[in-house]
Amino acid sequence: MPSTRNIDDIHTRNTTIGVNIRYARLLKNMSESDLAHQVGVNSCYIQKCEAGQIEIPPPLLQDIANILGVTVSSIAHTTKRAPASNKSYLSKALDAVNQLENFIETKQGKLVKVGTPT
Repeated sequence: MPSTRNIDDIHTRNTTIGVNIRYARLLKNMSESDLAHQVGVNSCYIQKCEAGQIEIPPPLLQDIANILGVTVSSIAHTTKRAPASNKSYLSKALDAVNQLENFIETKQGKLVKVGTPT
């Protein structure tokens, strides 16, 4: 039976990978379904990957990295560490990704509304 420490490490690794995939996807202005289609899975699978709920097989992780134009290493490893605080690094990273996603959605909404001043 795996120890709690190992399970926690796996969960943290999966969450880190998921946050990094989501961040890279949003920077490419790509939807979950676009990424899913390009790697040959359904969008629910990508959503679970980004939420850190599943461990992504290495060949699929490589495909995702290739499509996003990043390295597997940049997805799998977090190079920057946030200063110590009450909020974890992953929580801060997820907040930043959510803010970026909201910003992109807002900008896309403004671009779609033809004839309305921005």
